[in-house]
Amino acid sequence: MQTRNVVTEDDAFLFELYATTRKHEFSMLALDEQQLQALLYMQFEAQKRSYQNKFPQAKHEIIYHEGLPIGRVMTEIKGRNIHLIDISLLPNHRGKGYGTKILKQLQSNAATQRGSVTLHVLQENPARHLYERCGFYVTEEIAPYIAMRFESFNEEVERR
Repeated sequence: MQTRNVVTEDDAFLFELYATTRKHEFSMLALDEQQLQALLYMQFEAQKRSYQNKFPQAKHEIIYHEGLPIGRVMTEIKGRNIHLIDISLLPNHRGKGYGTKILKQLQSNAATQRGSVTLHVLQENPARHLYERCGFYVTEEIAPYIAMRFESFNEEVERR
């Protein structure tokens, strides 16, 4: 598995990836396929603009496995904190350890700086269990999201 920076030519893949993560949310609407695609594209563009405005220094990467794009990861570093903005994988690549590997890389990078990794996840998102298994803990509930944190050091030990 490797990553590389996103380029403009990745937009079609990024839209496809976005659609796989959100299509189920709109499935209950009485939309034909063309209307559904238009709605998803509008939402995709809104998310892209929002991320660009909120996280102008974000690192945005495509995740590859065996030469094929399988997902994306967006992070922003501020001081010794790495904020995980988004991680998404195509459906047939979920549950195979790729997300865990990305999280462990972020945690390792934070550890070299004696820092932390933070993220927000929807309360009902099954990824929350992955984050908990990887050592993240809930710091705040801001419905419909949960703020989570992983610290690469123990603050109690640091104070002694």
